[in-house]
Amino acid sequence: MKTVKEVADLAGITPRTLHHWDALGLFRPALVGANGYRYYDEADLLKLQQILLYRELGLDLDTIGQLVEGPGFSVVRTLEAHRKALRRRIARLQTLVETVDRTIAAQTGGTKMNDKDLFEGLTAQEKEYAEEAMTRWDPEVVKESNRRYARLSEGEKTALKAEQQAVGVDWARLIGTDPAGPAARAMVERWRRGIAFFYEPTPEGLLGLARMYNDDPRFKANYDRVDPRLAGYILECVTAAYPGETTRT
Repeated sequence: MKTVKEVADLAGITPRTLHHWDALGLFRPALVGANGYRYYDEADLLKLQQILLYRELGLDLDTIGQLVEGPGFSVVRTLEAHRKALRRRIARLQTLVETVDRTIAAQTGGTKMNDKDLFEGLTAQEKEYAEEAMTRWDPEVVKESNRRYARLSEGEKTALKAEQQAVGVDWARLIGTDPAGPAARAMVERWRRGIAFFYEPTPEGLLGLARMYNDDPRFKANYDRVDPRLAGYILECVTAAYPGETTRT
């Protein structure tokens, strides 16, 4: 059995984090002594590994809790899914390193580089997100979303992308205003309607998405191109729109 400090040191997190997760019901110790000290066994350590792996993939605590406590949860199947997601990320990052190396060589006059090579590894991002989505959310919801998108004409896809970009720009114009105000609430509803085209999101799910957009560097980078404050402001607006959900995380 290990103490809070020992587990925190092993996992590279703080004792305060363990206490917080215990209070949430996400990660509870196998034993609490008469003195109030928490003690963790080997099964606890394995569960903590799953939590940290899911967090590395950008999932919010609510979603992680549902996954590790859900019926049919299998450590082996979950580890296999983690391995696939991590290998995809490693492969993509290696491709990006090679692209950067070739670009440096071209810029310093050593080699020639065609236009397509400039974006090698970058165009794979959408595919990576789609594959990762299958491990994050209900696969049937993801498949139905993909089917709906595939049925769109090229013109409809262009219009959808333009609306998504417009939402970001219009939301950025509100930065500095009350995230609970009517204009911000209207933007949250406009954003929700866009998501509802693919699937009907719950308030909890919307808040989880907003957190992911702010916490995951890959998603945040998209909003940073509009305004570095945008992802954080969107999270504030969605949190204000669904205050009851914040008590669950």
